[in-house]
Amino acid sequence: MKKPLFLALAGSLLNAAPVWAAEGDWEQAKMAHERGDYAAEIAIVRPLAEQGFAFAQFNMGVLYDEGHGVPLDDLQAMDWYRRAAEQGLPQAQINLGIMHEQGEGGPANYVQAYFWYAMADSQGDSQAPQALRELSEKMTPAQIGEAQHKVKEWQATHAFTIPPLPAPESEPANR
Repeated sequence: MKKPLFLALAGSLLNAAPVWAAEGDWEQAKMAHERGDYAAEIAIVRPLAEQGFAFAQFNMGVLYDEGHGVPLDDLQAMDWYRRAAEQGLPQAQINLGIMHEQGEGGPANYVQAYFWYAMADSQGDSQAPQALRELSEKMTPAQIGEAQHKVKEWQATHAFTIPPLPAPESEPANR
């Protein structure tokens, strides 16, 4: 499974994102990314990420994950993804799950990968159910139980600040 990248999400995040910055900031960051001007993108996004805006934190994770404008650094990518994931951004949760599953930034950790996929699933991410199924095939029952326990503990004590994705709209009935 590939990690969602900035460009694949730029349009959907722009439409779905709560106001996380002046509208022009996001558009300028997106345009800078599209033209490969990562220094300009970082100059816009990093201050917003440091202020706690989840979409900007996710963006910083992608930049470190891909080595665009910054050194390729899995630990930095994971840190930025985690900040966004803890606020409930499903794209960041999926990327953290992938990194833990694939052993990027350290040894593979299926329990942590399962945890983040389950968090994304609870937020309505469309990739999460398949990721959970595929990962479960690699895990022992004890690992799955440990991961499910972590999920329950987290959900009992934390609330995401980013609302879950809306349910897909059903097709209109023919009249």
